[in-house]
Amino acid sequence: MFTKEQIKELGLEEVRARQAEIQKEVLNADADLDGLMEEAELLKARSLEIEASNEDAKKRAKVLASIRADDSKATKVNTGTNEVDRSDMEYRSAFMHYVQTGERNSALKQRSNEHGIASDLGVLLPQTIIQTVLTELKGVYGQLYSRVHKTNIKGGVRYPIGSFDATFKRITEETVSDRQKAGSVTGYVEFSYIIGEIRVARTLLQATLTVEAFEKEFAQVIVKAYVKAMDIEIMNGNGTTEMCGILTEAKKSSGSRIKAANIIEFTEEEMKDWKVWQKKLFSKIPLAMRSERPEFVMTAETYESNIKTLVDANNRPVYSETYNPQDGTEVSKFKGKDVVFVEEDILKSFDSAATGEYFGMYWVPEKAYAINTNMEFSVVHYFDQETNQYVDKALVINDGKPLDTQYIYLLKKKVA
Repeated sequence: MFTKEQIKELGLEEVRARQAEIQKEVLNADADLDGLMEEAELLKARSLEIEASNEDAKKRAKVLASIRADDSKATKVNTGTNEVDRSDMEYRSAFMHYVQTGERNSALKQRSNEHGIASDLGVLLPQTIIQTVLTELKGVYGQLYSRVHKTNIKGGVRYPIGSFDATFKRITEETVSDRQKAGSVTGYVEFSYIIGEIRVARTLLQATLTVEAFEKEFAQVIVKAYVKAMDIEIMNGNGTTEMCGILTEAKKSSGSRIKAANIIEFTEEEMKDWKVWQKKLFSKIPLAMRSERPEFVMTAETYESNIKTLVDANNRPVYSETYNPQDGTEVSKFKGKDVVFVEEDILKSFDSAATGEYFGMYWVPEKAYAINTNMEFSVVHYFDQETNQYVDKALVINDGKPLDTQYIYLLKKKVA
């Protein structure tokens, strides 16, 4: 008989094969009927789950096919007479006019059709805006988003966690490098196709007169909304209609990929004691993680109220701060490690957190989390009957998952 955990890993063919076996086993006089009936119910539930997932994947793939294009089509289309692309002034001007007025001229319609974009999915952003978005994203402080791993790989495929890393090995004429292995890391990640939307203030965009000013304003609106949403979902995404957040993974009642040993609890008294921090957290960090430049994530309130009051045995502070007057950047450190500040909608501060709530994280972002997207936006213009307003929204497909969770340590509040 299969256990509940084993059934969760079965594919549709395996489920059906086991269901057929159960039908034969119930005829045996010595059969455990109660156990078989319970297993049959679990198999039925698993079958429905797989079928629903397959149907959802088909729908998402259909939408994705309409929005995504390969690299050659993303920038250039062959019309049969001459080549045109989404970075020329004709397309850029037509796109600006579409967003400002809702009118899609013949040139815009033609190129959308050539890209395979359905009319209800709007039109693709000009390449000039996409490049501005990518540049802005790299320059944004970005809190969590700017630090995690970014990929652009096929969704719906299981990728071994070790495939996101590589190792170095010397070779000779007689030996060759082995295929890269995941080492001690087991498991896989599978990225889905999740559609997100960014609603754009039309009145703001209507005020711009030149194409260049419009594109810059449009890109900045997208970046601001996109980065904020990504930071929230990296920690708290529900894993179904959103990316899978780290805290969502940690809170699973069973099957969480974040080990219980990587969740460290602190009482109010322990927060004040530097020796407790050394014993509970820093002494547990493996050497492999120490060499990867781990960072802390917490609110500014936690840092100011709880970390800056800590001192070592010689009464020396265990934090440091530097300020660069040229670019206005401030770097805060705790035991020599960078501290990234987030708002309370991402992590609670220690003082405001209830028992069992998380107030901090110690991680290696590039190893711990990955976001998969091709950053290809399309824009839809429509009239909202409920608010009597014209709305422009940018659509993008992406997904995010915790990657190698051995590089994540979560800090949780505990009442003594």
